Amino acid sequence: MARASKTQRREQQRREAEAKRKSEQRKRRALTIGVGGAIGIVFIGLVVLLWPSPEVGDTSAEAWDLPELDGDGRVAIADFHGKPTVAAFFASWCEVCEDEIPGYLAVSEQVGDQVQFVGIDTQDNGSGLADAEKWGIAGVWPIARDIGGTNGSGLSTQTFGARGSPMTVFYDENGSVVHVQQGGLSGEQLLGALNQFFGIQA
Repeated sequence: MARASKTQRREQQRREAEAKRKSEQRKRRALTIGVGGAIGIVFIGLVVLLWPSPEVGDTSAEAWDLPELDGDGRVAIADFHGKPTVAAFFASWCEVCEDEIPGYLAVSEQVGDQVQFVGIDTQDNGSGLADAEKWGIAGVWPIARDIGGTNGSGLSTQTFGARGSPMTVFYDENGSVVHVQQGGLSGEQLLGALNQFFGIQA
């Protein structure tokens, strides 16, 4: 009888130890989820805080007319009236552009003819055309070359106050500036911006 009682006690202790271990695992899991959620909230908050507030361009920004990067023609914002337009400024030396522009191309294919895209090579002594071809936008988007200013930066630095590259300017269907984004955007962030500004979804 005593042996049975010891066996029962050992079994009871084993069950209690197992229950305690599972309880501690649940607490650790809840703590991990809580910390992860808090980090996610902080990250989202930082994105919101660091996202530049909309800047409205002046009439010169709305009326630009630039030479083609890969030809003798011209590319003007007036050419794009009727639909929202995304002007993606890039440069051959821009490392962020290596990921951003192909991501933009993928988004442009997703949204189709709901949005017009134009590339603008700016602040660039290198071969912007070679990069445009590498990224797949040459022959798909109209591509312009920025002029004036220092090192061909008149539109990007003098009009929009760009501090570098990349930069993205969002225009409404009337060619008015809706938002100027300094710095890079992922394809997912670009889709979010198109939905926010124009109600467009892929």
